[in-house]
Amino acid sequence: MPTTVVQRARMGLSPAAAANSTAGAAAVAAGIAASSPSAPGSVARVGAIRAALDRLRVYQDLSKFKLSVFVVSTAATGYALGSGERVDWREMGVVSLGTFLCSASANTFNQVFEKTNDGKMARTMRRPLPAGRCSRAHALAFGVVSGIAGYVLLRTQCNALTANLGVANIAAYALCYTPMKQAHWINTWVGALVGAVPPLMGWAAARDAVEPAGLILAAALYFWQMPHFMALAFMARDDYVRGGYRMMSHPSFDRTGRRVAAVALRNAAAMLPLGLVAVACGLATPPFAYEASILALPMALSSAVFYRRPNIANARRVFYGSLLYLPAFQLLAVAHRVPRTEKQTLSVLDELLKFRVPANPWAWTAWSATGWQAWAREGEGVEELHDAERRTRIKKNSAPLRDGVERDRLYEQTVSPPGGLRALGESMHATSAAPFPFLPPPTWPDAGGGPRR
Repeated sequence: MPTTVVQRARMGLSPAAAANSTAGAAAVAAGIAASSPSAPGSVARVGAIRAALDRLRVYQDLSKFKLSVFVVSTAATGYALGSGERVDWREMGVVSLGTFLCSASANTFNQVFEKTNDGKMARTMRRPLPAGRCSRAHALAFGVVSGIAGYVLLRTQCNALTANLGVANIAAYALCYTPMKQAHWINTWVGALVGAVPPLMGWAAARDAVEPAGLILAAALYFWQMPHFMALAFMARDDYVRGGYRMMSHPSFDRTGRRVAAVALRNAAAMLPLGLVAVACGLATPPFAYEASILALPMALSSAVFYRRPNIANARRVFYGSLLYLPAFQLLAVAHRVPRTEKQTLSVLDELLKFRVPANPWAWTAWSATGWQAWAREGEGVEELHDAERRTRIKKNSAPLRDGVERDRLYEQTVSPPGGLRALGESMHATSAAPFPFLPPPTWPDAGGGPRR
């Protein structure tokens, strides 16, 4: 502020105005001084708040917060797909929190074991442990507390299966995937299996079982991770070499990047029929078959371009495209979900043990002369294909029948369930005669009336 006569003249201020200005400046300075944390108590409070925020940032980085939120979204999707007509939002919140704690624990253990390696990589050297923001003992304690809290929450509020899946996933990530990264490039496949477990945790929380239909979202997670991480491994290949990690992109395994791109392409192609499988298994309504295939098509095309010309630009397109695919796939799956029935269903192992080859396999297999036609007509409720077999079963199994009740029960047990191409919608049913690569090959009726040998 102007305090001398010369300064006041230069500013064009009169003596009265200059006095007012000086008084105002003094008042402002006094206010600033009064509000500044000059007292020891104020300094202590500000220091405590800053220390608490720094500690929260450390925990945020140890848990890999953004990645854990991504994992939580898959568990929440699995829970929604496994729910009935009404979704229990409270239990979904519990599953999400428990999954987050388990993910935070696994990510923390990963950083505890890889402190030295992370310090050599530009991508990870700013993490809490290599940067010196946290001790290894402190991080280990945080990982243990997070894992125990996640297990207890899932065990008490959901069920034992969900909690056991969470603990098993922590162990697999920390004790199997993490050390394998420095031993062999197959670690990416192991990590993909670990990443496919969270949606099963959500499904198990809703159904108290792991069922075949619940494996579809897990398969989507598995196939999605391969192009995602292969693209990342290619972009950061030099960084991974400096860190001592044996990824497939390592020059000793893949000098050109073709092997990495081929893995990405194969798994991106495997994502194309996932919607069709979900509809065929009764997990989603027919529109999802088309929408999921259309959604996966850009991933497959970008992976094909990456395979043709392995470079950083094409790998980056695959990587960022994968970040868009998974949330969209999950949203569409939930939007088209078919509510699960409340009846108790069999586990995956029980389903496999229950399977029996039919007495006349030629009546349903796609390799018989009439198998294609039988499978295609199955959804129309055409019963004449198996009428003779039903009548035989009724004669064999029914003794004296009372009021036709037993006969009706046996008849209902032998009626073919709805399915076939008709379940996928009229447009898919209409195209069943065309030689599409994702459908069984068409067959023609033979003259002999039986299967061709």
